[in-house]
Amino acid sequence: MNPTSRTLTFAAVAGVSALIATSAWYASKPSSVAGFGDVGQEFFADFSDATKATSLTVVDYDGDEKEAQTFSVRQNDDGLWVIPSHHNYPAEAEDRLARTATSLLGLKKTAVQSRSKDDWKLYGVVEPSESGSATTNERGTRLTLSDGSGNALVDLIMGNQVEGRDGSYYVREPEKDTTYVAQLDVDLSAKFSDWIEPDLLKINQGDIVKVVVDNYSINEQRGTVEKKELLQFTKKDLETSGDWELDGLNEEAEELDKSPVSTIATNLDQLEIVGVRPKPEGLDDNMRVNPAVKQILQMQMQAQGYFIGGDKDGNERLYSNEGELVAGINNGVEYTLYFGEIARGTGKEIEIGLGEDAEPNESGEDETSEEDETSEDGPRRYLLVKAEFNESLLGEKPVAPVEPTKPAILKEAAKEDAAEKTDDAAPAKEEDADEEKKETEEDDSCGTDEVKTEAAPQTDEKPSADKPKADAAPQEKAEAKTPVPSEPADEKPVADAPVKDAPAAAAETTPAPAAADKDDKPAADDKDDKPAADDKEDEEPTEPEKDPREVAQEAYDAAMGEYEAQKTAYDSDLKKYEEKVKEGKDKADELSTRFAGWYYVISSDSFEKFRIERKDVVSAKETEEEKKDDDAEAGDDK
Repeated sequence: MNPTSRTLTFAAVAGVSALIATSAWYASKPSSVAGFGDVGQEFFADFSDATKATSLTVVDYDGDEKEAQTFSVRQNDDGLWVIPSHHNYPAEAEDRLARTATSLLGLKKTAVQSRSKDDWKLYGVVEPSESGSATTNERGTRLTLSDGSGNALVDLIMGNQVEGRDGSYYVREPEKDTTYVAQLDVDLSAKFSDWIEPDLLKINQGDIVKVVVDNYSINEQRGTVEKKELLQFTKKDLETSGDWELDGLNEEAEELDKSPVSTIATNLDQLEIVGVRPKPEGLDDNMRVNPAVKQILQMQMQAQGYFIGGDKDGNERLYSNEGELVAGINNGVEYTLYFGEIARGTGKEIEIGLGEDAEPNESGEDETSEEDETSEDGPRRYLLVKAEFNESLLGEKPVAPVEPTKPAILKEAAKEDAAEKTDDAAPAKEEDADEEKKETEEDDSCGTDEVKTEAAPQTDEKPSADKPKADAAPQEKAEAKTPVPSEPADEKPVADAPVKDAPAAAAETTPAPAAADKDDKPAADDKDDKPAADDKEDEEPTEPEKDPREVAQEAYDAAMGEYEAQKTAYDSDLKKYEEKVKEGKDKADELSTRFAGWYYVISSDSFEKFRIERKDVVSAKETEEEKKDDDAEAGDDK
């Protein structure tokens, strides 16, 4: 082989070696692990608005029931949040959904934990509804958020918490094998009680002022209501701070134990529901029965312990086989609780009644296991609730004060004043009319009078001595009416008076003073007989008597002042009372709507605390002798 050939051979071998080496390097290079490229990315990049989530579904595995439980909440066409899995019962904890949706915004893949399906059980991300042998701890909780069209915005299986890392969980997307680690703050729950308002009545025990326990029962064989005891407790004067009183209590011989009544009030405040059922049609908010569906309604309600019968007025109404309890609140709302039969079944059946209630077997006993009735919570009972407004719970309505009656003497005085004003007005009008008439006549005769007045002085005829002067008569009349003034001492009386009868007229009109007896001196000059002035000085001066009208007016004005003050206070109290009436009616309507379509299941301990009899609260008072004996025994013990 020549050098050239040898060189070419070496070059070819080197090239092939390099190619083989390159191929080997690429063949041994680590490939991209599935999912590792997504670390730091969002799970649901298209989900950016929490308000678009209009439904939430939680699927969880119930180890006790050995099956997956599905719980869902959605917004209906009216914009209200309801629970479809529980007969569309109102979801009063809808803010939980808002918090859940918000916490899932921008959820990122923190790390890849595994790409193998075989590791699902290890991290607890097995599909909860998947059949198989996976245990409860190996199954996760599936959470789905959807929009109004049913499109999934979030769909995630949440597994176990990462050990030693708070808030970090193993998660997996359905239909994918990779298990990630993600930081979550989600308040997930598939429990019915976590999504509703468990406080059924929303009562504050301190506001309860009336409790009525009607311990009747139903004789199912005869179909009759058997009355037992009716206990009515009210707080004194309907004040929340008052003491409980029992109607019909003989206070001289009996005393009341108030603790059982207080326990009822406390239990009403804490009453919680554990299950719901839709109320059958034909039973309205006030538990009145539609006669058209009476038979059907009776068949539907009898299994729950409710029966239909007539009241004292002959109207069809609902009765319960465990009696009733009435609770009155100081805002005017009155609740009536109807206690029914024991609710039996599994936990899910208690909540929503999926299965039929257990039927009695041939021996007359139901087939429900004793464990169901004596579980941790004990046997549960059905409950129906009615709410209405009772104005009497607000206490006495303010009474308007009575306006004082004007005294008769003031009424008569008012009439007299009015009559005087009328009389004064009439002459004034007549004088005005006469004046106008006189002025008119003077205007008409003005020319003639002027002629006569001017002609009179031209007459040379003197007045005849036999004839009286024209001015004599007027003068005579004037002197007769006017007393003659005394003349000065230096002047002599006129001898020839123009009117001879003037002194006589004056004497007739002005009586002459009686001649004073010289022997009889005036009382003022009698020194021996002094006036009683000295005696009066020893006496206290007396106030002059007031005019009766003035006295009556003062009393009437004082009464009117007091009335006006009472009227102002009444108007204020009435306004407050009417506001309380409106608030009470609104609250009763709100609660009536809340209870309208449902009946409930409550825990047994709640029911037992409502069942009291007269003997539980009333005891005989100790007589004086018994008290003495007790005191004596106490002394002997010492």
